[in-house]
Amino acid sequence: MRVLPAVLLLAAIALTTHADSADLPPALPPAVQELHGTLDGQRFWAKLKAPDPQFGGNRVLELVYTPPVPDQLAGAHLSDTPFVLVDDHLRIVAWNGRDTGSTVTPNAPIGYRIGRDIEKGEGVDRHIENERRTIAGERGWDLRLAPVLLALIWTANSTAQVRIVDLFGPRHAEALTVSWTAAAVTIAGQTWNIVPAADGRVQTVTNADGKPILTVLGRL
Repeated sequence: MRVLPAVLLLAAIALTTHADSADLPPALPPAVQELHGTLDGQRFWAKLKAPDPQFGGNRVLELVYTPPVPDQLAGAHLSDTPFVLVDDHLRIVAWNGRDTGSTVTPNAPIGYRIGRDIEKGEGVDRHIENERRTIAGERGWDLRLAPVLLALIWTANSTAQVRIVDLFGPRHAEALTVSWTAAAVTIAGQTWNIVPAADGRVQTVTNADGKPILTVLGRL
């Protein structure tokens, strides 16, 4: 298992600065959140832990899901059980791919350093190589995790805008955002909609055609 030592992660975070935007959603309360449901038709489970002093007050998001296939990620292979470090607006701070080389660490003064596991060769010569990329700019949400992050932070009648980054995919050089006003959501130029539950949290995220992208089946 490849685990980024906490001391190295803390050093990287300490070197990273970022500016908070007035359009960000309100900071999440410190309580633990846990939810499960379906994402793109496959089951998922997510647990957002409390702010952790050893990670600079940031929070670990544990995730079990079916990641995007390599064809959607310009060839990258992702773990289905990553640990993702996020701030209190759910912007990605770091990504631990655990048993893979798919990683994200802060890149001083702002931005990310990305490791991407790419399959090379054919037959007996097939193997994994780790390719590196850097992405400039402030912290943001990961494009592919956006539905899960919405399910954790969205509340009825809220309005916000957050930078989005395609950390492992082909759109990493584009300037992308996620924004919402009440139930109307725009993610990287695509129109989505929120169907709220009785408690005002996300029940379902649908695309412009009404097809469910994410459905929450339970929360703790």
